[in-house]
Amino acid sequence: MSQDMLNKLKDIIVNELDVNLKREDIDENVSLFEEGIGLDSVTIMEFISLIEANFSIQFSEEELDFEMFKNLNTLASFIVSKTVV
Repeated sequence: MSQDMLNKLKDIIVNELDVNLKREDIDENVSLFEEGIGLDSVTIMEFISLIEANFSIQFSEEELDFEMFKNLNTLASFIVSKTVV
């Protein structure tokens, strides 16, 4: 999994979502949800839309489960697998 993908996801979180985080504050191994980075359900939905737009991918209904958004490492690996066709 590429560090470049992690950096792109961090940039989306910091620059395009309404969160009070700095790039260096985001640990890619911590949960994206409220107990970790602190994204609520509305912000997660916005994040999903931004990912789809930025990487030209679509999440299927089956792919939108809690495990996929466990942390940035898991999410980045999934996006890389969807973009490498």
